[in-house]
Amino acid sequence: MWERFRAHLTETDSPRDLTGPSVRVRRLELDDAPRILELLDDPEVSRFFLWEPPHDLMEAEQYVQGFLQEIEQRSAYHFAVMDSASDELLGVANLYHIDARAGEAEIGIWLGREYWGQGVQQEVNRLLLRLGFEALQLRRILFLVATGNRRAQAAFRKLGAAEHGRTMLRSQRQQRRVEHLVYRLEVAQWQALDHRWSVPGLKSRRV
Repeated sequence: MWERFRAHLTETDSPRDLTGPSVRVRRLELDDAPRILELLDDPEVSRFFLWEPPHDLMEAEQYVQGFLQEIEQRSAYHFAVMDSASDELLGVANLYHIDARAGEAEIGIWLGREYWGQGVQQEVNRLLLRLGFEALQLRRILFLVATGNRRAQAAFRKLGAAEHGRTMLRSQRQQRRVEHLVYRLEVAQWQALDHRWSVPGLKSRRV
């Protein structure tokens, strides 16, 4: 099953750009490092990160390079979140921890603080959910969020995700385990939602 999933990720028509009403997500590039460093200079943006954010351009390039390696290994999707009108990078989004046998994956996203509260996170989450459920034919998608991150919790609930337990994750920054809520969205729940816009270029396949 895993080999068939990896084969899907290597296909040339596998989506590299997904477009919504006001944002698009595209594959991360090394040239994104300076803008990422700029956005992560705000400590509020990285407040709930488990890892230490980059402090200089070299570290920002290493951050991007790590994601590029996972993309090349066909084990995850990592995207730059772009404003459709200005083509400005707003943050980073991930569909990762993909488990082909379980038919599930995890979504992660962070945005520069000036883009909070504008509906960007909801739009990006919907793009990644469509990628996971409609193109990759996953059965469920998970969102892990720190117990103190109430903004993210509210965003996931708006998607229809339900809390499904708690887990402790190791924080490299704090050198301790940090409690996280686990939100889960099943494909049947996603199919029951009202999808008011589509994502061009997605082709449905089973993992």
